[in-house]
Formats: sequence, C-alpha cells, structure tokens
Amino acid sequence: MKNAVLLRRVSTTMQSQEGYSLQNQQEVLKQYCERKGLNIIKDAELVESSTRGERKHFMEILAFCKKQRGGIALVCLKTDRLMRNFKNYTMIDEMRKSGQLELHLVQENLVLDKNSKAGDLTILGLNVVMAQNYVLSLRDNVVSGMNHQAEHGFCMYRAPLGYFNVRKPDGKADVIVDNERAPIIQKLFERYATGLYSLKDMVKQCKEWGLTSKYNGKPLNTSAVHRILNNKFYIGEMIYRENVFKHQYETFIAPALFQTCQDIMHGRKPEEKIPFKATEEPFIFRGLMTCGVCGCTISSYKKTKPSGKEYIYLKCSHFKGNCENPQINENVALEAIEGELKNLHVPQEIMPYLKADMEKIINKQNEAHNKEVRAIRQKYDNCQDKIKRLRSLLLEGHITPEEYRDMNEDVKQEQYELEGKSALLTEADKNFSIAISTILSLGNNAYQIFKSSKVETKRAILKLLLSNLQMKDRKISYNLRKPFDLIDSLNKKTPPKIEGVAIGDPNGIRTHITTVKG
Repeated sequence: MKNAVLLRRVSTTMQSQEGYSLQNQQEVLKQYCERKGLNIIKDAELVESSTRGERKHFMEILAFCKKQRGGIALVCLKTDRLMRNFKNYTMIDEMRKSGQLELHLVQENLVLDKNSKAGDLTILGLNVVMAQNYVLSLRDNVVSGMNHQAEHGFCMYRAPLGYFNVRKPDGKADVIVDNERAPIIQKLFERYATGLYSLKDMVKQCKEWGLTSKYNGKPLNTSAVHRILNNKFYIGEMIYRENVFKHQYETFIAPALFQTCQDIMHGRKPEEKIPFKATEEPFIFRGLMTCGVCGCTISSYKKTKPSGKEYIYLKCSHFKGNCENPQINENVALEAIEGELKNLHVPQEIMPYLKADMEKIINKQNEAHNKEVRAIRQKYDNCQDKIKRLRSLLLEGHITPEEYRDMNEDVKQEQYELEGKSALLTEADKNFSIAISTILSLGNNAYQIFKSSKVETKRAILKLLLSNLQMKDRKISYNLRKPFDLIDSLNKKTPPKIEGVAIGDPNGIRTHITTVKG
C-alpha cells in the first residue's frame, strides 16, 4: 500500500462559501484514498495564498515528501488548490521526474508519475496556465475595483497622522479624525505658515506639544513633519497609484493655509497671507509687503512701551536666515502711501467718461454675479429636495437607516460646498464694490476715505492701487497699478484734450486710458 499525503488549501477562511472548505476537501480526498488503496500518513491543511509570499507551509510539505523513501502520493482536489504559477509547477515536476512524488488530482482525474504520457502532462500544464490566468484576471479586477473605490472618495491606504482607519458596525472601512492629534497638527500648520519657523523648529514645537506617532508613540522627526506639511489628505485630496482623488472624509486644514505653507516651504511669496490664528491682529500690511534685501515677507508686530502706548512695527520675517534690513514703524510706511493718495486724483475732464464706462462694468458684473448666485441657489434647493425624498424613503422602509445616513451625508457635503462657493461670491462682490468706490472716489477724497476706513478696507484699497510693495533701509517703494499709474502721469503733465476712456478690467490691473493731443 502506497503512503499518501493529503494537501488541502484555501486562500482565506471565507472560501468555504465557494464549496472548497477544508472540511469538504478532506471528505473528498479521504474517500478517494480509500478507493485507490492509499495509506494517509499526513493530512496537511493550508490557509494561505498560492501566489503571494514564499508559501512557507507549502514548502514544508514538499520537504516532508522528499524525506519519504520509495516515493509518496501527493493527493490534492485539483490543480489550483495545489499551485497557480509555474515556479511551484517546476519544483513539483522535478520531484515527479525523479520518482519522489506521484501526483493525484482528484477532480481532474489525473495521476502523474515519472512515466506519465505527454497528453497527461500537457493537460497539467494547461491547468496551470488556466490557474495562473485566473489569478492575473482576479488581480486586474481587484485593481479596477480599488481604482473605482478611490474615484468615489474612499481611502485605499493607511490614513495619515491625525486620522484613524476604523471599521463601521456593518464592517465597511472608514476614516475618522483623531481628536487628540488633529488640533495639534492644525496648530503645526498655523505656526509654520507664519514664515518664522524652520522645519527643525517645528520638530521641537511638536515635541513640546506632545505630538507623537500613532504607531510607536515616539516623537516626530524632521521627515515626519515634512510629510505632514506636504500631505494633501488634510485638505480633502489623496494620492492613489500616482493619481489625485477627492476623498469623502472630514478635513481640518483650510486649503489656503495649506497653500501658504507650501509657498513658504518652496520659497514662493504668495500675494496674500491668510489670517492665521497665530497672527489674529488684522495688520494693514500683513502679507502685502516684501523685504527689499532678501525677498522674504515683511511681518507686522505690536509692541507696548513702558508708558502703555502701543506701536506697530514692520520687520523682515527672516525666513531665509538673518537679514540686516532694519525694522520701521508702521506709520512711516503709511505716510509714504498716504502722500501718494493725496497727490492721486482723477482730472475732472476724465470723470464723465470714467463713470460711463464704470456703469457698464457694474452692470456686467451684477449680471454675472446674479447668474452665479441663482445657479448655486438652484443646486442647493435640489439638494434639499433630495434630502426630503430620502427621509420619505426611510420612513416607507425602502432604504435602511445605514443607507439613508450614507446618502444623506453625501448630499449634505454637496450643500456645504455650495455654501462655500456662495461665501466666495459674496467676498468677491465685496472686493469689487471696494474697487469701484475707490476708483470713483479718487476725484475728490481718496485720502480721506483711506484714513477713515477700517483695516480690511485699507488692505483692499492698497491691493487695488499698489504692486511690488517693498521695504528697504527704512524706505518704502512700490508701483502703481493701471489705470492709476496713467492717472498719476496725467496729473504731472499739462492736461491734454480727452477724446475717450477705455476701461477693460474691473480689478484695475489691465485698465487703460487712451488720449490724443488737441
């Protein structure tokens, strides 16, 4: 009686649903051995993939078979339970040729030994090809499925620091905010965005704040901080297989704050800094001025004298290192700007043409603004109708509470995005109104309006009027934007006869004035 080894394998514990459970395989193989008169000396049970890793347990079974004198029968249900690639096939075939192994594939009715015919060996080779093809097709389907999941906003990898990968009650994967670490990471972005700290400084800050790895509990190093500041997951984007997708999870870093950190890290100078929590004071020149010596952003800070009186100073942020550019009082910079405003006025001859063209611009702007607002309002109302229908479907039992919650969250997220767009439109309309009123006020009282305005209005006026605002050696330099540079040049010459005025851009950057001599 020939000795036999039973080999039973499943890839996962879930494979019993496919009819290939370990118990089912055992019953079939035992009945086969009884019919063939084979003596079972080992019953090997494997729960492992036939395509991944080194197949440690599979190799142990082959080693056991090699030790048996006189050869042994290896009994398996069918080819794909034994092997699914030609690497394993080569090892088994070498043992077959040497007489160490007699291969029994029960469901395929194949018995192969060193004297097997070419036809049987060809069938085995084809079975291996089919098994490998199945694995490759399965891999393609998995990759396609994972890409599909990523396109719909599901995270396909380990979420970054500040988040946890969890399982919902229904077993589905989810990503939630780590309420302990997320506020510290937000503080990290805000502090770095001031431009006053290097990555090494932020590593020290993180250690002081108690920010540690969620895996080993150790403090973060420079590389870890660098990865955090460059990770777009915090602003709603994820990279999967070199593609960028919008994810569906909660975010806690504003896109503008993230971009500011990127600008600082890569040496760019953004036009406008956002109001960080670390700089809550709405300083007039915050983010509008650069250092004329090293090119860094000029920072504003408040200093209180022993007398109790407060002063605001402008100084280089020293982001690129020590800079010898001296600081100045904010009032010095304001005096230079206000002096320009006193001298900048629109000649009365131009005003009728200017106002007529501005009226056209206002009408076009209002029309475009109202169209955008109506479109957003319609989409928002459509979302609200969807929510009402979902509630009805839930009450009528057509959808489960879990399905309702998932679909309702999707619609609510769309509403939040629409509200954000509406807020941006409102802000843009506000800035446009400031621009219009400033241009039209230049005829008489631009200086008075600037002096009497609040800080944010002053900032808007400066952005409208000036470009390349710099501080160097206690002096302020800048360029006037169009059309104010042309208006200024007109004021310094003998006023020519005006034939026409052409205004192109409501923001005033591309606006121009055309004149001819009389």
